[in-house]
Amino acid sequence: MKLLIQQKLRRYLLLLVILTVAVVEIPIIAIGHLTKPLPSDTIIVLGAKLIGSQPSTMLRLRLDEAIQLYEQGYAPTIIVSGAQGLDEIATEASIMRSYLVASGIPTEKIYLEDKSYNTYQNLLNSKMIMREQGFRQAIIVSNASHIRRSLVLARQLGIEASGSPAPMADNAYLTAKQYAREGAAMISLLVFNK
Repeated sequence: MKLLIQQKLRRYLLLLVILTVAVVEIPIIAIGHLTKPLPSDTIIVLGAKLIGSQPSTMLRLRLDEAIQLYEQGYAPTIIVSGAQGLDEIATEASIMRSYLVASGIPTEKIYLEDKSYNTYQNLLNSKMIMREQGFRQAIIVSNASHIRRSLVLARQLGIEASGSPAPMADNAYLTAKQYAREGAAMISLLVFNK
């Protein structure tokens, strides 16, 4: 009898885990692949890790997405957002600006937000730049796994935004890790509102 109860309990726990993963991860994956940008006043590129003085693969994919949007006329300006991490030699925003300028984006079209250490701060500080410049709408650029949480936070902050998901790195381990991380972050956001 005790063994039967333990087996049922394990099945229920497994079912609960599967349902939780489905409820959290499926919207992250769907929104990360289906979201489309709308013409806006600016493009906000959320920061990510640097490798020395270069953008990491994930950050480069975000910057390349922003370049395409800019060149296709979706927005006339770009806000690059990210402070200097403890293991970084410069701010993410300054390296991002250098990458964009090297790719042909005029310096005067790029706004630097270099005070933020997380997605919430990225968006809050970018909102201040938008307010100062009179921008009303933004396209948020991040990798596909990160776009849903970014849009939820933007809505909470009162930013009128669409999303443009950049591709994920061509690395199954890194991709799985990013989706798992975002699943945990979404649960934290939904449960603890942070």
